[in-house]
Amino acid sequence: MTENFKQMISKSSFCPAEKIAGSDDLLKEILLRLPASSVLRFSCVSHRWRFFISDPYFRQLHSRRSAAITDGLFLFRKSDKKYHLDHLFNFSDTSKRKVVPSNIRTFTDSFRSVEPLHCCNGLLCLKLLQLDNDDVLYCVYNPRTNRHTNIPLPDINDEEEIVSMNLAFDPKRSSNYKIICIVKERLGFLRWLTFSNNWKESGQGVRVRGEYYFGKGVFLNGTIYWTSKHSAFVCFDMDNDSLKIMPSTSVPEGRNGRKIKYFGESAGNLHLIEENVLRSTLLNVFELENDYSNWYVKYVVDVDDLTRLFPLMVINEPESLDVIGYQFDVLCFVDGEKDGKTMLVLSLPEKMISYDIKNMSIKELLNVQLEELHLSIEGFIVYNYKWYHAYKHVETLALV
Repeated sequence: MTENFKQMISKSSFCPAEKIAGSDDLLKEILLRLPASSVLRFSCVSHRWRFFISDPYFRQLHSRRSAAITDGLFLFRKSDKKYHLDHLFNFSDTSKRKVVPSNIRTFTDSFRSVEPLHCCNGLLCLKLLQLDNDDVLYCVYNPRTNRHTNIPLPDINDEEEIVSMNLAFDPKRSSNYKIICIVKERLGFLRWLTFSNNWKESGQGVRVRGEYYFGKGVFLNGTIYWTSKHSAFVCFDMDNDSLKIMPSTSVPEGRNGRKIKYFGESAGNLHLIEENVLRSTLLNVFELENDYSNWYVKYVVDVDDLTRLFPLMVINEPESLDVIGYQFDVLCFVDGEKDGKTMLVLSLPEKMISYDIKNMSIKELLNVQLEELHLSIEGFIVYNYKWYHAYKHVETLALV
């Protein structure tokens, strides 16, 4: 609690409630400490409170405080070449069956397809397909305020296609966001365009080999980072409009690529989770050095014991019943090195769970019926979400 806030509370301790409610400074300090959902509810108290909460400066201050708090996850699914929002669940919610809030569901149901392209500090970048025609829209959407703004299309020709759009939004640095668009040219060349008020070309096209997860870029400290199964990792410096090679993990000998289970940010650090070469239930949790020089293994997590609690994780050969694989994926990693809670959010058949890797405690977060989830990936039917189906939910009042 700040000294200013203590002083204001002390001065107001013996004041009537009307005086406390009438103090803008005290009201601001109280509201800044509440989650965005609560603040929005308080906007219904009075016209004055609504005006106060709607002020762009207040919203900027609130967004700065909430930027680092991941509340939960959005889960999207592709079915019949269309994308749908399946679930939104909160890590602290104890109910196992979550319902997407009606205002978000009303928004997503007004389009034939809602494809997530990227998320960044509470904002989603979406590709939308209209209900009554084949028109495609791109937008930035704030699910907490249920506001969106359309993104104008960059000037590309018929032989080019948009590979992905990523958001660069850090409310601690600016209340404005930028968009980076990756466009595929002829012969496999890629070019990068950035947008703040208008589209701007960023250098010449680059020939990129291998498969990159351009839809799961991570924005941190002014740079967007991308990983690849086979190739060197790359990053884009938003301040200098430049593409760079960044340190990569090595491809294990005998494998044709990395088996990436997750890539994201937590506590101001980049984390990459890969399957260990010894067995698929061993996970290497890498962290990028603070000077961005190289990756090191911070944790090795064994989830084999979870198969005894959740036998559907195990894939058996039909006749011999020999174990031939496992079905689980990491949807999120939270590094609580400072407060002692370091957890994986895992997708299993029928369930989403959190797994504290230090005390090995388990919390069930969401139940999913098997018949609801038939994800066709590379010709195979799987019954659990992958890390690229999940997008962080961060409550923010940021304007779009």
